[in-house]
Amino acid sequence: MYQLELIGEQNFYLKAIGHFPPPEAERFIKEFEERTKSLSEFSVIVDITDASHLDGRSINMILDLLKHNNPKLNKSAYLISNNPPLDAEFKYLIEKAESPKRKIVNTLEEAKDWLGISEIVIK
Repeated sequence: MYQLELIGEQNFYLKAIGHFPPPEAERFIKEFEERTKSLSEFSVIVDITDASHLDGRSINMILDLLKHNNPKLNKSAYLISNNPPLDAEFKYLIEKAESPKRKIVNTLEEAKDWLGISEIVIK
């Protein structure tokens, strides 16, 4: 399951919860592409502190999305949980879509600072 929220004018907050099977990844990709298609650039915080598992097929789908949207991406921050298997999956994903625009962070405040939106409150 996931929640995608627009914060500010060009910033998104993505919260992944539980499992992220391919049907959920497909639904997310469609929603994300729809919500970003009119933007010339955007930034995103990806919060997976409450996620428990990413399906390998979902990782490949998200990797394709990241590569496809890289020209429009200003910055992204990935807040990773203390879940060693999930940490490894996401670090692999970020490594395969390596970019100076992407950063793994330890706290939500660090993510907001990286995106330059520290004044926005996320609950």
